[in-house]
Amino acid sequence: MPRTYRRKTSWGSTPLEEIERAASEVKGGKSIRSVAKERQIDRSTLRRYIKKRDTQEVRSVGYSGTASAKRVFSEEVEKELAEHIKKLAEQFHGISPKKCRELALELAGRNNIPTPSNWTEKGLASKEWFKNFLARHHLSCRMPEATSLGRATAFNKTTVGEFFDNLAKVIDR
Repeated sequence: MPRTYRRKTSWGSTPLEEIERAASEVKGGKSIRSVAKERQIDRSTLRRYIKKRDTQEVRSVGYSGTASAKRVFSEEVEKELAEHIKKLAEQFHGISPKKCRELALELAGRNNIPTPSNWTEKGLASKEWFKNFLARHHLSCRMPEATSLGRATAFNKTTVGEFFDNLAKVIDR
């Protein structure tokens, strides 16, 4: 059963520029309560933003830290994995979803990236992570199908040579 979260409140949906203007008014001497009431911003959101801004750079409004804190791979590593999967598909080596999840765990192990405990217990990445990974990188990963008669007859000496050149590149990588 796929999870699809639907937002139930409008908390944290105030544009960053609006919050920034309100925060500068507070810095100018106005109270948080009066500025929040004037601009129709939640008082707690404004207070949290000002507190965050004083300690670090703020890129968004609201509680967005949990998603980035729980990420297994960095964006660069995920992009590299997505490119590898695309390359395999181009070279007629499509991999199944299960193999793809095993590959993700192997990648994490080789790069000493900590993984959730359920990954190591099952020996592959979770279905939830995999579904979100495919969505983030606009990929489709399905069970490879048998080669059709037309494709099999097109397997002549030049295409076979090209196939083994591609295979050698994959093995070297």
